[in-house]
Amino acid sequence: MNDKPEHIKKKEETLNFLNKIKNLPMIPKVIFNVTKMLEDPTMSTYALSSEIGKDQGLTAKVLSIANSPMYGLQRKVTSLEFAIVVLGYKEMSDIVTAISLADTMKVTTDKYFNQEEFWLHSLVVGTASKNISHNLGHLDIGSDAFVAGILHDIGIQIIHKFLHPKFIEIIELVKKENMFLLDAELNVLGLTHQDIGGYLAVKWNLPETLISPISYHHQPANAQTYKTITAIVHLADYMAQFHKMGSFNYGPELTLDESIIETLKFSNIEELGEFILNYKDLYSQTIASVRL
Repeated sequence: MNDKPEHIKKKEETLNFLNKIKNLPMIPKVIFNVTKMLEDPTMSTYALSSEIGKDQGLTAKVLSIANSPMYGLQRKVTSLEFAIVVLGYKEMSDIVTAISLADTMKVTTDKYFNQEEFWLHSLVVGTASKNISHNLGHLDIGSDAFVAGILHDIGIQIIHKFLHPKFIEIIELVKKENMFLLDAELNVLGLTHQDIGGYLAVKWNLPETLISPISYHHQPANAQTYKTITAIVHLADYMAQFHKMGSFNYGPELTLDESIIETLKFSNIEELGEFILNYKDLYSQTIASVRL
């Protein structure tokens, strides 16, 4: 968090306000139900698909993700049961968790915020984070990277939903002063959407593997733990803007944090640049598949 003198009072006021919110969303019930079912060794694929299938919106998003080119499945998935067979219980649980948590903060589109475009950006960054993890040999964190990518900007939704006049003030600063979003947030709230997203992640008791990338996805060099997954989400987010596909940004363009060159073991900036360019078609295909 930023502790410049001019921001401290605003930060305290924002945190006090957030702590007093009575209706801050809780962990969705479907996550508890699916988690409990997965603990039962006798659970069937049919039973799990029936539980998830109770929510048509959730079902549609699960299938959309499973069939996106970036997610990497080699076959078309047309039903929840088949998706579970192809993905496995753990990966299906991760997808349900990511979608359900993101949906708890869904807001109504207005002139300052487009919920559909926000979800598209979240989906692209989530699937890209998983894909990048695998391409760089980090198979063990692919699922967590996916969830973190889906949730990385959840702080923006909190500001829009619970601090709406402040949200408008932030967007006006960005547009009229051509200010970076993070700087505008600090000027108005004393906190950024990274800080506020991290606040909610802690409230939800999410693991540090998710808290870190949510809290530092714009500045991975500042992450104290789980630097690799944080760097991956930063890269996926940056590439969405770089390729102008699934980008959801206000104000000046995002800056690439070059500390990820060392974190992700690229030889130099040129190698990283080539890696980014090679993702253009995959981003394009993913956007096209989701918009169908």
